[in-house]
Amino acid sequence: MRSMTRWTALLGVLLLSACGDRVTGTFEDTAGITRYKFAGNGAVRISVLGAEVDAEYRLDGDKILVSSAQGTVVLTRRDDRLFGPMGLELVRQNQ
Repeated sequence: MRSMTRWTALLGVLLLSACGDRVTGTFEDTAGITRYKFAGNGAVRISVLGAEVDAEYRLDGDKILVSSAQGTVVLTRRDDRLFGPMGLELVRQNQ
């Protein structure tokens, strides 16, 4: 029985750690100019001034590396906000 409890605890830890390896939802700046919509499967759609670009992302600690044909942008995740280059601040939108 003790072995079963250990396996259950280990499985729970693994599942919780896997949840931290993705980002989901929409993040937008306060002016509504820039929007990042994360699908959770490594895909993200970026919208800037109405122009849209599909990209991919990966996590590295609190950093989100977003890569597209235009290059790579590094965003820093803090709570429900993402911070990027040149003062970019994106806030999670309620869905």
